[in-house]
Amino acid sequence: MRKSLLTLCSLLLAVSVLVPLTTVHAADQKWINQVWSEYKSYNKKTVNAYNNYQKQVDKKYKAFYNASHASLDQLEKKVLEDQKQWDEKLRADLEQLKLKYEGNRDVKDKLTQYERLINPSYLNGPMWKYAKAADRGYLNSTLWRLSKEMNEDYLNSWMWTYKKTITPSYLNSSAWKFSKTVSESYLNSPMWKLRNGSSSSYLNSPMWKYKQGKISKATAKSQYSKLLKEQTTAISKGNAARKSEITKMASGTQKKIDELYKETVVILEARREEALKSISDLRIEIAGEGLQWEALLVEKP
Repeated sequence: MRKSLLTLCSLLLAVSVLVPLTTVHAADQKWINQVWSEYKSYNKKTVNAYNNYQKQVDKKYKAFYNASHASLDQLEKKVLEDQKQWDEKLRADLEQLKLKYEGNRDVKDKLTQYERLINPSYLNGPMWKYAKAADRGYLNSTLWRLSKEMNEDYLNSWMWTYKKTITPSYLNSSAWKFSKTVSESYLNSPMWKLRNGSSSSYLNSPMWKYKQGKISKATAKSQYSKLLKEQTTAISKGNAARKSEITKMASGTQKKIDELYKETVVILEARREEALKSISDLRIEIAGEGLQWEALLVEKP
């Protein structure tokens, strides 16, 4: 009987010791789970915000790219149509002048000169200069320079640089750095450090050391709080810096292309004006009357 009582007392003592420990362990695991859950929630929110931002950036770039090229195409079309109309008009005018002054030796040389001036294929002639300025395939021409800077495939062009800046797969671009900052799988990124620090399975993390009984809960909370603040701050600052870089690149590129477009318009108008004036002046010498025309791209002051 005495032996049975001793055995029963031993069991009761063991239970009295085990029950509080089990309760403490459950509470600890709840906190561990809470930390991990809060990390997953933060990660999801941050990554979703990044993805939405990247979509907006891509959409803005595409809209600017399309609008820029539409303006370029429209400008080119307008100038080429004008050149075609003047070519037809001047050729017809030349034929009339030849008929009118047939056999007149006084204007023969000037008619020959007139024929050269109106010919867009005559090297360095006024119409040749006008035609080449509007030829985007002619190296270093006015329209070529604008077309080049708008070309996202032309190395180091303004549009190429803009596109690379917002491309996450382009090494060391702003978008690439942005994507790595919020990636939990990219080695040593802030999100990678935060993920591991929040995990009780990652060796030597505050949560792992706490779960293993190597540090107290108070110490674990202190260490984790410090890590959480450091890494979320790094993520926030990094993301803000990348957004600033992308915004600056986008606005800077748009400004440069807009300015170059305006400059291109002015130059094309000037080439046209120079061509028509030189032809008109010669026509006055031949027939006493010049050409009549209005501005094509820029209103005269």
